[in-house]
Amino acid sequence: MKKCFKRIAIIGSATFLLAGCSIFSSEDDVVVMAELPVFESSYQPQIAWQNSIGDGVDKYYSQLQPAVDLQRVYVASRDGQLKAFQLDSGKLIWSNDFSDDPSNELNRSARFSGGIALATDTLFIGTENAQLLAFDKSNGKLKWLANVTGEIIAQPVYGEGKVVVHTSRGDLIALDADTGKELWTLTNKQPKLTLRGSATPSISQGGIVYGRADGFVAVALLADGRPLWQLPVARPHGATELDRLVDVDMQPIINNGIVYTLAYNGNLIAIDLLKGEQLWSRKYAGFSDIALSGNTLYLSDYRGYVFAVDKKSGTELWVNDQLAYRNVTGVTVANEYIVVGDGEGYLHWLNRDDGSFVAQQYLDSDGLYMQPIATRSHLYLQTRSGKLIAIEKPSLNVE
Repeated sequence: MKKCFKRIAIIGSATFLLAGCSIFSSEDDVVVMAELPVFESSYQPQIAWQNSIGDGVDKYYSQLQPAVDLQRVYVASRDGQLKAFQLDSGKLIWSNDFSDDPSNELNRSARFSGGIALATDTLFIGTENAQLLAFDKSNGKLKWLANVTGEIIAQPVYGEGKVVVHTSRGDLIALDADTGKELWTLTNKQPKLTLRGSATPSISQGGIVYGRADGFVAVALLADGRPLWQLPVARPHGATELDRLVDVDMQPIINNGIVYTLAYNGNLIAIDLLKGEQLWSRKYAGFSDIALSGNTLYLSDYRGYVFAVDKKSGTELWVNDQLAYRNVTGVTVANEYIVVGDGEGYLHWLNRDDGSFVAQQYLDSDGLYMQPIATRSHLYLQTRSGKLIAIEKPSLNVE
């Protein structure tokens, strides 16, 4: 059965929520979700275990997804549930319900949203209540809470004793990872309209690389927040503010001194990290995280098309357009395959060589909203209704 999706309403006064759809000119405009692909499976993915995270994220916009270290997987629900499970067995190690904390008294709930970042003995999570929280990894107890300027929708990042957040106001803020004391703030001017999202930064070589809502990717010194360079990934164009949306909402990939990033209504671009010089640019438009394996970049665009692109030249290797407007997630590499989720709750497995389908899993009737996190042996996926699912990765073929 074909399904149609109309324009999603404005959130707040100047932010749009986009979940795999495009911006339309009127309330009557629609796009048609592609039918579920039908094919003969050549691989049978296996679920190792699954557990509950509570109520998950419901129908809210969220970038919550699991975080893993060598022994555990850490997950959170929007209402304040925080849990740690053993990687191999799914056994619950500890659980913390932050929903009744006094800091939430004036808010509707804990509203966890900004992903989970890990340090040696601490995990960090941001909230829509403009808070950054630090919890003890060993038992889930709160270490400190810091208030910041703006919602933390993107995942925090940790490096060199600092935890850095990119807020909905466009501010980049560094805090001391041990105490929560603010160390520096870099303020960026926001456009009138932005997508409902913020780019998770990446840390490399003493710098912090991040995408902005004005279509630029920028680098600042991690030590003090001093700006180093900025480069446009997309230029606003069109007759209306909606047409001129150019957010860079995905986390930049940094590989061998080269930054790869993608913008909505913009481009896929490769940049020299130290010089801030563009190496190549290709016309793609999206807001989900991309993946890199070997010499190939894998990405999904705003329509749900999945692409493979040569990282050295930007040459397109293949495209799969059969998941159009199915609210496709970002891409995760699973050995010889790649996987993407969709808004109807299916996880799609594609051959890395040509983009053909090899398997399909129905995991959650409420849908998938973020790509899985990969370890050497498993994929860990958080669903909209609050399931944590561990899926075995295929054995790596070695010729």
